[in-house]
Amino acid sequence: MTAAEREAALIADLEILPSWQERLEELLRRDRARPGLSAAERAEAHRVPGCLSRVWLVCEHGTTGYCRFRTDAEAPAVRALVGTLAALCDDAPPTEIAVYEPRFLAALGLDKHLTGTRRDAFAKAHEAIRRFARGDTTPGT
Repeated sequence: MTAAEREAALIADLEILPSWQERLEELLRRDRARPGLSAAERAEAHRVPGCLSRVWLVCEHGTTGYCRFRTDAEAPAVRALVGTLAALCDDAPPTEIAVYEPRFLAALGLDKHLTGTRRDAFAKAHEAIRRFARGDTTPGT
């Protein structure tokens, strides 16, 4: 399944909820079931630079050559947003991730209600994921 197909399924699941608050709460609920990173993985080398709330992104190439992503963050809402993005991009080919533009924030009405720091952390994590997929760099470098 492509990132866009996973995103379409996510949007279909959440758009039935009547408000943006309930949609964000559902993302937070789903995120609580996702394991965080180990203390060793929360190293500066995995940190996404420029985020007010610390965000860590572990990027790897899987055995099939597809990209693998795992995230963590200090702030619960940022953790849920960035974790959702990473889950959508996880196990996808680099060529797909390098051009992928997530639309779930706008489609679910969340973009209008996020603070600037949350939007900024999401954008920086997205750019770090794209840079990795293009082979440019890894977070923190």
